[in-house]
Amino acid sequence: MLFQKYFPTTIWHRLRTVPLREWPTLPLSTAEGSLIFMAAFLISAALGVVRQILFNAHFGIGEEAAALYAAFRLSETISTLIAGGALTNALVPHLLLAARTHQRAISLLVSRVLTLMLVIAIPVTFVLWLAAPPLLRWFVAPGLDPQTQGLASLLTRIMLAELVLLVAEGVLSAVLIARGQFFLPAAGIALRNTMIILTLLLPEPTIITVAIGSLGDSVIQLLILIPGLWHHRLHVRPAWQISDPLVRGTLRLAIPGAISGAINYSNAIVDTAIASLGGQATGLGAMHNALLLGNLPQRLCGTAIGQAAFPYLAAAAVGRDRKLFQQRWLTTITTAAFLATMSALALIGWGRWLIRLIFERGAFDSAAGDLTFAILQLFALGLPIYVIVEITGRALVALGDARTPLLANGAQLLSRIGVATLLWPMVGVLAVPIATVASGIVEVSILCGILWKRLSMVTDWHTIGDSTVSAIRRPTDQEEGTNQQK
Repeated sequence: MLFQKYFPTTIWHRLRTVPLREWPTLPLSTAEGSLIFMAAFLISAALGVVRQILFNAHFGIGEEAAALYAAFRLSETISTLIAGGALTNALVPHLLLAARTHQRAISLLVSRVLTLMLVIAIPVTFVLWLAAPPLLRWFVAPGLDPQTQGLASLLTRIMLAELVLLVAEGVLSAVLIARGQFFLPAAGIALRNTMIILTLLLPEPTIITVAIGSLGDSVIQLLILIPGLWHHRLHVRPAWQISDPLVRGTLRLAIPGAISGAINYSNAIVDTAIASLGGQATGLGAMHNALLLGNLPQRLCGTAIGQAAFPYLAAAAVGRDRKLFQQRWLTTITTAAFLATMSALALIGWGRWLIRLIFERGAFDSAAGDLTFAILQLFALGLPIYVIVEITGRALVALGDARTPLLANGAQLLSRIGVATLLWPMVGVLAVPIATVASGIVEVSILCGILWKRLSMVTDWHTIGDSTVSAIRRPTDQEEGTNQQK
């Protein structure tokens, strides 16, 4: 019965009974939302392959391509810190809290959070616009020649405008996700590479038009959300009140979440550094290709299901229903872990054939394929662990606890460095996937252990609404007293 809910005909039958105009704002269950996000990630991956094929055909791996990759790395790092998924996840539970007071509180909270984030993002964007050349020269791409660094600075400045758009997108997406309306946020994910592909299909594309195409993708993602917001009659306007307990609560979750996202981003840097020891480029290339295959099932089983389950976990937390929260968490991680295990078995069983089919051409010979498969097999062993980490971390955020995921992620990074450094002299680049699995075990043990303790002990059951609701009510009572005096 559990997995029948995930069969695609369930949602397809429901969509056939609903007018097309209502699809964007149709509330979906966790199972239905998971399917929608899985489809979005698959479409995004397919468009990403098309984008890369077209990009490689025009620019190869030359200086222009290197400049764009460096620009992407800098802009993505800043976006992860300020406008990553942590902002959306932090806002969703507080939107549910606002909805329990009065409908106007939702528009007010969105207006205040969006105003605050734009007040932060716009000056940061301007400072980074000025600081792009030294950041690229000293930190991001010190090995590029001055001319290529100059091009990378120009491309970075073009793409930095995405930061403001991504902030707005993150805030507005939370409104729909909090209501279980996943179609429009998922559509933004699916169409992420559309404008870049269109720029690459121009008669004579340039590297600058590709950067503008990336900016255009962010515009599309934001515009896609507008119909859903019109449907809810959301009135967004400039509003500043940092003392609002819902705004402060959102920041208390968003800041640790952003730092945790930066730690996740640094994992790639650690892996690259370990894999490059000894100056063997083959190890770096094999690891990159293995992760291209291994990351997709992780996103399908972890990110997609976790995002769809998150608003329902938050709703149970806001409603202080511990039994419902526990049931939803266990059901979600069981389903996701099962699907991840099946994906891992598929990669281990057919991964070598898949590598031969996709990658083994030209300079990528059979030896490179063997090394890639060895890395992929080890990485696949940890797939169930990675998806449980993804979902359990979101579950703790739904309870208003962003510090535990941050601490667990820090422990993961330290153990990853320690294991990889210890094993590299013995097994070479294979130390990277072994360290990934080992550090995943550390992280999942911390997350699941602390969450299970909180669910098992009545005295440890604290939800996101415990302090915030009382903080909301006190000003309201004062205002009512003032009105009575008048």
